[in-house]
Amino acid sequence: MTSDDRRAADDPWTPDDSTHAPSAPRRRGLFVTALVIFAIGVVFTIAAALTPFALDRDAPTILYLGAMLFTPAGFLLGLLYAILGSRPPKV
Repeated sequence: MTSDDRRAADDPWTPDDSTHAPSAPRRRGLFVTALVIFAIGVVFTIAAALTPFALDRDAPTILYLGAMLFTPAGFLLGLLYAILGSRPPKV
């Protein structure tokens, strides 16, 4: 350990460990919601792609509609989470 590794207790630039409050994740519910909705859309997409192989006929329309609804909605919610997460917290 060198002398640079040890800082004086009265150094104003040394952060005080006792003043830091544990930071809770912000908007975690929005992230989880976006992830779940996007995952549902991916499941619909995979089911629509595999149905013709499993049933030897076209996939039901509900699978295509579910994929077209849930996947972009989950992506947009994830994008909203990223945009809101880049803003500094209100003080």
